[in-house]
Amino acid sequence: MKSYTLKEAAKKVKVAPRVLKEWEKEFAQYITIPRTKQGARIYNDALLEQFAKIKQWFAEEKTKQEIIQYLQAEQQKQNVGLETTVMEGEVIDIPRPLRHDTYYIAEQVARTMKEEIVGELKKETTEVLEQAMKEMKLYVDEIRENSVSTKQEIHDSLTQYTKTLQQETEEIHEHLENVVTFLQEEKAKREQERKLYEEQIMEREKAFRELVVSFRQAAANTDTKRSNKWWKFW
Repeated sequence: MKSYTLKEAAKKVKVAPRVLKEWEKEFAQYITIPRTKQGARIYNDALLEQFAKIKQWFAEEKTKQEIIQYLQAEQQKQNVGLETTVMEGEVIDIPRPLRHDTYYIAEQVARTMKEEIVGELKKETTEVLEQAMKEMKLYVDEIRENSVSTKQEIHDSLTQYTKTLQQETEEIHEHLENVVTFLQEEKAKREQERKLYEEQIMEREKAFRELVVSFRQAAANTDTKRSNKWWKFW
């Protein structure tokens, strides 16, 4: 059976390639386009004939719903033809339009398998995601517990550090007070010693002055006595 590409099929039907794509989407329930492994569309004569009918119906100003009814009626005729009992030895020539059903059935089987595979993948993906979410929740809970524990440890460490710092500060303050008291006492002691030393110096100066005065008086008295003796001698 001869096959055509999208561009060739559009040329045969005498419409734009995008029109065939639009009809494929609009009447997807009744038209199935086979594809290659690379995803390219494959058209045959039966499909071209079907698209030609759709083009003619649109030219006759049929509505989309009416065209769907026509396609549905044709599909029912094809199904009735397939369900006809074949007697043994009897050879029935399959009408040309029905030969497209081979591709249609293959496409339906592929679509069913695809849906089953996608369903299984979704199920497995959901299970994996649920398991991942559970593990993530456990991990988050563990981190949260560790965070609470770490927070408590940090709080305890800070509290202990604060107490130690406060104690050391008090000890330093007390030591400074002792140093200040000692310096004040030493200052007072030095001041007292200085005053006592000054008093001693003043007393010594006074005693020295009195000694000098007494010595001068004694010397003066001695000179007076000598003078009196000299006069007496003469």
